[in-house]
Amino acid sequence: MAKEGVQNAKSGLTWEVRANSHHYHKHKQKRSFLVFRWGRYADNVVRSYKYSLLTFLPLTLFEQFQRAANLYFLLMVVMQCVPVISSIPWYTNTIPLLIVLSVRGLKDLANDLARRRSDSQINSRPCDVLVSQRETNLKYRQALAATHSELTSEPPEKTLAAFDGTVLCEEPNNRLYTFRGELHWRGEQLLLDNEHILLRGTVLRNTETAYGMAIYTGADSKILRNCGKLRVKTTHIEKVLNRVVIGIVLFLLLTALLLAVGSGVFESRMSPHIEVLSALMVDGNPVYTAFLTFWSYVILLSPAMPMALYITFEVIHVVHSLFIGWDIEMRWDQKDSPAQARNTSLNEELGQVGHLLSDKTGTLTQNRLLFRQCCIAGEIYGDASVSAEEIEPMDLSWNPLACGGLFMSAPRLVERLRGQQCPNSRQFFTALALCHTVMAEWRNEALAYQAASPDEEALVGAARELGWVFFARRRDSVTICELGVTKEYQLLALLDFTSKRRRMSILVREPEGGIKLFCKGADIVILERLQRDCPYQDSTERALESFAQACLRTLCVAVRSVPETLWERWRNTLAGSADAMTCERDSLLEELYDDMERELQLLGVTAIEDRLQEGVPETVSMLRRAGLKVWVLTGDKKETAVNIGYSCKLLDPDTRLLEGQELRQILQSPDPGVILSKARQTELWYVDKKTTEEKTALVLTGPELEEFDRRPEWGARFMSLAGRCQSVLCCRVTPGQKADIVTLVRKHTSSVTMAIGDGANDVNMIK
Repeated sequence: MAKEGVQNAKSGLTWEVRANSHHYHKHKQKRSFLVFRWGRYADNVVRSYKYSLLTFLPLTLFEQFQRAANLYFLLMVVMQCVPVISSIPWYTNTIPLLIVLSVRGLKDLANDLARRRSDSQINSRPCDVLVSQRETNLKYRQALAATHSELTSEPPEKTLAAFDGTVLCEEPNNRLYTFRGELHWRGEQLLLDNEHILLRGTVLRNTETAYGMAIYTGADSKILRNCGKLRVKTTHIEKVLNRVVIGIVLFLLLTALLLAVGSGVFESRMSPHIEVLSALMVDGNPVYTAFLTFWSYVILLSPAMPMALYITFEVIHVVHSLFIGWDIEMRWDQKDSPAQARNTSLNEELGQVGHLLSDKTGTLTQNRLLFRQCCIAGEIYGDASVSAEEIEPMDLSWNPLACGGLFMSAPRLVERLRGQQCPNSRQFFTALALCHTVMAEWRNEALAYQAASPDEEALVGAARELGWVFFARRRDSVTICELGVTKEYQLLALLDFTSKRRRMSILVREPEGGIKLFCKGADIVILERLQRDCPYQDSTERALESFAQACLRTLCVAVRSVPETLWERWRNTLAGSADAMTCERDSLLEELYDDMERELQLLGVTAIEDRLQEGVPETVSMLRRAGLKVWVLTGDKKETAVNIGYSCKLLDPDTRLLEGQELRQILQSPDPGVILSKARQTELWYVDKKTTEEKTALVLTGPELEEFDRRPEWGARFMSLAGRCQSVLCCRVTPGQKADIVTLVRKHTSSVTMAIGDGANDVNMIK
């Protein structure tokens, strides 16, 4: 056991979870008392609220006494309790202070109660679990073959109650896209990866029941590990007011000091000669009299402090929030929903924003993708210059499964498909119907799709309209209907899409017995994997340029016929990689996938329109003209973000993108500022210095952002560079990295930052 423990420690798999072992985990559950904490495993309760019955009063007082004026008046109240220096009644300062503290405290309490209600909803959701059986969901999660076959007997409760597996995995972390672990069961060691994990908040599709084993719970779950601590936000005006208050306090202290000095001098020189005045001197000591006089004047002058101004601010904030809700110009007409000011303390900041950081999907775009054009065998079909609403619908009555979701008019393509005049066209749509992770289900006798991304849903939907209908996916097969003929393809392997690979492939055995690899991905990775002298490559590349000018999102589609001997050799190597250490397995799989995805034959290109939210281009353009620095933060791949940047007018057509190795060279430059006045101009950046500031945008990826942790000096250099550029695009970033970017901007600039998002993964950067 000791040897096994050392081996697990070396591999980083030190988090142990035992199935059906409540006593084991209960004994090590995290507990706390005051500031003392112990234990290892968190409970499955989310707590984002700040206050409890015991902590509300001390915490809210602590937060409110961060204000200089509140602290000053507290000192005044304390001094008024000293009779010898009290110059005005005690209630003069006490009542206004209590009113201010009560108003702000009640408002904070109302906001915290709203967080508690939100927590109660979240706590009804599951934790991060390991899937043990049944089918996959729309994110294409699949159970291990061993647990699927062994634990699907009826009734399942009995077999699950006897399950005694142990999972060894990595410690709780915030990495949403990776997972490493092992399941030890019945003497076997089964490897686990991200495909076997359901994250907290997952919604099941196309399956009635999913049985799992809780791996991370509560605060240890990955989504909550991406959530930072709730920060108390203060406005710019409040910070300025604090400085003004400090200035007023210093002025009052100086005034009281001068008056005290004058009192002491007067007492020492005049009082001994005037009997009436000498009686007022305390203990006959003018210095002591001056000391008491100083504090009396401090109390006497305290009403000069603008305490009423704080009360006025609180009232204005609340009333302004109501005005936002009442504004008919800010209502959403589709659902007749008003705007909501969820925070009543930051309203005036809206007019002072310097950096605006926005999510893309669902915020800038509708997340509703339309298949507009395609290029097959070098020939372009469809016309994107005509809006989707003005497209003349084609006659697809011959297809009983068409549902009217095609926004492309290409009668010539339909004629060739139905007449079997172009084999490439048939293979093109076969690839679209097979190479994806979409799930199909029947609802009210109608076929419906659930997709992990709207891109895949648009591609599979377009293939369906044109006669290639995806029917079902099972563990080892995919069923489609090709122009009315149902075919079942044996699923041999699925080569997943990753941000590094930028492509996905599916390896299938056709009903006729042949083996084919269908691949789709970014043009830059597909084109370099084509066979020599590939037909239609030049015309397809021209089509790619045309689609890019129309701001359409493109994917290349290719195919490869795989010899049986190559498949057997590749399958054996793939099986052998399962015995490798987890940390080495990823690199082995990458090499294996790369070997298979070679000698491809280009079939064509798809062109999809990601429709923007109404008014987004005009709004972004207006914000830029107003001087705001607009950044877009997204988890999507770089090509997608850049295309949207052009269509929403974040980027101009002639904008130069500074990215990749070129950006790294600048950040690594001995002269870190590069374009700053104190730094020497480098040739790399000086080439186009005149238009640099107006026509250059920075493109940063998640992996590049990770290097900022190892090279802290890059943060300041990057922000200096970003300040001189038109805009910034951050791609393939996690929710935690979004928050890091906001922190980076706040750290290196003095401007007000505003974060906009629409999903749970945007909460962290907004907080």
